[in-house]
Amino acid sequence: MSSYVEHANISVVDAQKMIQFLTAAIPEWKVRGGGKIDNWFGRPIEWFHVGDDHSYIAISSGGKGDATHWTSHFTGFKHIGIVVPDVEALIERLSKAGYELDHRGDEHPFRKNVYYLEDHGMLFEFIEYFSEKCCERNDYIQ
Repeated sequence: MSSYVEHANISVVDAQKMIQFLTAAIPEWKVRGGGKIDNWFGRPIEWFHVGDDHSYIAISSGGKGDATHWTSHFTGFKHIGIVVPDVEALIERLSKAGYELDHRGDEHPFRKNVYYLEDHGMLFEFIEYFSEKCCERNDYIQ
């Protein structure tokens, strides 16, 4: 078995807004688990795992404020990248759900990527690959 990223854990003000964003982007993702913690370092929170059987985003309520804008210099993650089968279909789904495209990635012969800022200010990248060859998918010279 190879190592892989199973999940990322994020804290937000409104967990339901994040769940709506992720499931609008990726309809096959579901809330695969969740619960409440009465005292998470002095505060009650709700938590949810949104994804599929293999990977997910762990979402915790109880966050304060917005995420630091991805263009600023800070310590922390800049974005979460998720591979999807069809970027244009994703753009259409998110547009219908009221989300605006932040920006597109550079043109590349073997991939297409787009970026969305969700309501808490977190940046998500969605990538569609046009090749099964790792050397083409991971080409950074184009």
